[in-house]
Amino acid sequence: MTPVEKEIIAIAIFAVTYLLISGRRLKILPLNRPAAALLGAVLMVACGVMTPERVYRSVDYDTLVLLLGMMLISAYLFLAGFFDWAADWILRAAKTPQQLLFYLICTSGMLSALLVNDTVCLMLTPLVVAVMVRGKLPLPPYLLALAMSANVGSVATLVGNPQNMIIGHLSGIPFLRFSFSLLPVALAGLAIQYAVLSFGFRKVLSNAVIHRPESEPRKLDRRLLTMTLVVLALVFVGFVAGLNLAWTALAGG
Repeated sequence: MTPVEKEIIAIAIFAVTYLLISGRRLKILPLNRPAAALLGAVLMVACGVMTPERVYRSVDYDTLVLLLGMMLISAYLFLAGFFDWAADWILRAAKTPQQLLFYLICTSGMLSALLVNDTVCLMLTPLVVAVMVRGKLPLPPYLLALAMSANVGSVATLVGNPQNMIIGHLSGIPFLRFSFSLLPVALAGLAIQYAVLSFGFRKVLSNAVIHRPESEPRKLDRRLLTMTLVVLALVFVGFVAGLNLAWTALAGG
């Protein structure tokens, strides 16, 4: 097979994979996104575009180990009741629906910079839905706020999202130097996001009323929470000190 033929086949496989990922609601081989991506990878090997050895070398295992470590720490925060407490605190602290939107954006953006944006979305989405239902508030502005701020806030650190992790491993940029450069970008993005959502949903938010929950929030496991926060702090000390990102996070996990 000539290089040109391989390139054409690779483009065709990519197009089919992208169609399956983006159009799974069209009933065209309704696979979820991971299954569609896996199918594309298998087709690349089956059609001779890549060899299995080359595929293995293409995987950035440091990024996977870093993700594993940070998600383990996030899982312990979840078990300690931290995310439940944070969602309930936001609802109780906000005086108006607009203020609730602001608090949610700030909380999601900050946590995403520390704990990986995918994890924050996974942990917070059911809680935000529960908070909005209990507070009898409209879901769209707040779910959009969570999703968008998780992405925007994750820009600020090398552990905020998988893309930044890959950049960190391949470039060798120090953790603090990266954050000093990207933190202003993340803050500006969060401010723009709040302005756009509060303007776009101004009528919905102005007509909404927060109904405070009568039930007490889930109790925190203070021992587990303290232990996890200490570990998280030590992990970030390791990041700042220039230790290997992946193995520092895994040691914490």
